[in-house]
Amino acid sequence: MEEVESESKFVWNFLLKILLTPITLILVLFGKKEFKELFEPFRLLFHFIFEAKTVIILIIANIGAYIWSMFLPDATFNSLMHYPSDLFSVRAYSLITSGFLHASLEHLLGNMLALFIFGRVVERKFGAAKTALIYFGALIISGIFSSLIDTFITGSNVPGLGASGAIMGLVAAAMLIDPFYITYDLIIPLPIMIDGWIAIYADISGVINPTDDGIGHFAHIGGYLSVIILLFLLHKEERDKMKKGLIVNLVSLAILGIIYFLFLS
Repeated sequence: MEEVESESKFVWNFLLKILLTPITLILVLFGKKEFKELFEPFRLLFHFIFEAKTVIILIIANIGAYIWSMFLPDATFNSLMHYPSDLFSVRAYSLITSGFLHASLEHLLGNMLALFIFGRVVERKFGAAKTALIYFGALIISGIFSSLIDTFITGSNVPGLGASGAIMGLVAAAMLIDPFYITYDLIIPLPIMIDGWIAIYADISGVINPTDDGIGHFAHIGGYLSVIILLFLLHKEERDKMKKGLIVNLVSLAILGIIYFLFLS
């Protein structure tokens, strides 16, 4: 399995190539380098974006589905969304179809950015097939989880749509399989488990203090929890690594909590 490049390696290679561009240009003018070498930063960027095959296919599929949905009649669009009551009917297929619908361009772009960041980490460690397994497994499990909550606890039958539940499964998997992987999505380099904690904290806060924010917090939580079930579909070595990752997350979170209460509260 060809390893997916880390963000840190790409960032430093890309910056180095950019900084060396003036020198490369001079060498090209004197015939010491080929003209195509001026485009090396673009080659690195293209490779970085498209090397995680499953992730990029899922992103393209979501973007394609969004464009297609813009031309659908409202009745057809609504029929593809997932209502909690669908879980107990022939419309259970909406668990899948709703995952490729998005309410707005902002909704789509936010989800695709998260898919790109966390999905690359999972594909880097697990490969293409298991990344797809986690994505679709989390999509289905998160939909079932939120539907059961709405049906038996909140009594709501509000439809849901979007890839968030599937992506939160990737978030949880990335946090566990490579907790100290450095990501740059918040500009400053941070371990990916901190990104994950921020997302989990936001969803727990959304459940405890519900607001009309249009976010399916229960579906997100179902996505995180789906990894518990999906672990059993992985090899023992992979399960053991994720269990160790869980310990690292819990210990790190406990240490940060102690520091906060002792010195910052």
